[in-house]
Amino acid sequence: MQTAEALTETMGPETEHWAPSQDRFVATSVESGTRARSDVGAPRMYSMEQPVTERTRARCVEVGLVQASPVMRQLAESIERVARSKTPVLIFGETGTGKERVARAIHAGGTRAGEPFVAINTSAIPEQLMESELFGHIRGAFTGASQSRRGLLMQAHGGTLLLDEIGDMPLMLQPRLLRVLQLGETRPVGGDRAEQVDVRVIAATHRNLALLVSEGRFREDLHYRINVIPLVVPPLRNRREDIMPLAEQFLREARGRTPSSPVAAFSDEAMNLLTQAPWPGNVRELENTVERLVVLGRKPVVTASDLAFPQENPKAAILHAPEGSTCTLRQMNRLYLQQVLAQTNGDKVSAAKILNINLSTLYRWERAKVG
Repeated sequence: MQTAEALTETMGPETEHWAPSQDRFVATSVESGTRARSDVGAPRMYSMEQPVTERTRARCVEVGLVQASPVMRQLAESIERVARSKTPVLIFGETGTGKERVARAIHAGGTRAGEPFVAINTSAIPEQLMESELFGHIRGAFTGASQSRRGLLMQAHGGTLLLDEIGDMPLMLQPRLLRVLQLGETRPVGGDRAEQVDVRVIAATHRNLALLVSEGRFREDLHYRINVIPLVVPPLRNRREDIMPLAEQFLREARGRTPSSPVAAFSDEAMNLLTQAPWPGNVRELENTVERLVVLGRKPVVTASDLAFPQENPKAAILHAPEGSTCTLRQMNRLYLQQVLAQTNGDKVSAAKILNINLSTLYRWERAKVG
């Protein structure tokens, strides 16, 4: 299957296509209007255009991948086919769409299911530590290396390694990763002997790697090596049928972590608000919202009045300052950062993903003086 065909097949009629010139996903044909509460609440009544086998359904349920929408059922079909092979997969999707869950479903459906699944977010680890994290090091390789350590590649031996946000991988490490993919060889930092490693590499990104290649920020040969089978995870706004089952799933999980919470259900009005919200942070934002409702809730049923915050748009809030007042760009950045951090319950890695910045930039915004 050609790359373009694979993308088209995976995205379906209500997803988005990648626009290389714009470095983002662009909507193609999305149905106008929002679905009624009864429409959202009846995912099992859909007739499947491409039937998903019970095995695929069970595997996706196991990793928390909801398939109420037609486009997610099509993605599940692609996952089943991809899982049977050892071919590298590149998962595209906006931040928070569930790319790691897709990778886990691929791992769980293949012959390596009983072996380790190791995930690393390349944007969350400082560049100077990334080499040691991936490849390991021997004792005395650098200051502080008091003992040898196996890298994540060797920890994933026999299984699957997910390189999340691979577009942020340091350029100097990309040739070493390419050697792993081509020859199955890895060598720890400070070591003088290569070791064989058997690992399936799955990469994920929200960025346009082809554009990074043209800018000299990503190796072309590595791009070709990892982009054999591309899969696209659509944003939550393009699969609103999934919002209700996702919210209910997150509610069950949150109640398990906070059993003392009285929160047990959503009212119809609250669910309507959830299904109509824009969710710029996608599934991760929805999960954080439900978690906050469970932890802070004081009554059994979540009502519409409890859901004022999902309707807030941090970007819009910044742009609408009180009449007659002015706001510097630095103040706008800091205000936006504070709102997104509140939205992610202080999780800076998640906030950086929503803001599409790296952690160092987030810390710089946080430290910036705005007076």
